[in-house]
Amino acid sequence: MTISQHHIAVQVENERLRKENELMRQIASTDGFYEYYFKQITKYPSRIDAFNHVNELYEKYFGSKRYKNYWSFKRTVNRKLSGV
Repeated sequence: MTISQHHIAVQVENERLRKENELMRQIASTDGFYEYYFKQITKYPSRIDAFNHVNELYEKYFGSKRYKNYWSFKRTVNRKLSGV
């Protein structure tokens, strides 16, 4: 590997890590988790599949799932939206 190839590889890895860090910061908050989930809905066949994807990302980055299941997530969102 030449120096310029190594430099390009390092830049690519830095960009990947920057994006991953940005996603981690976003889904770390309740609002950010919901916003990211909402963006994923159109990419999956169901809302549950989109939720599972985001919850699994959360587990990958933070070591545990944010919500036990989709229904737990929905209860939290519904409470938040109703102002309770």
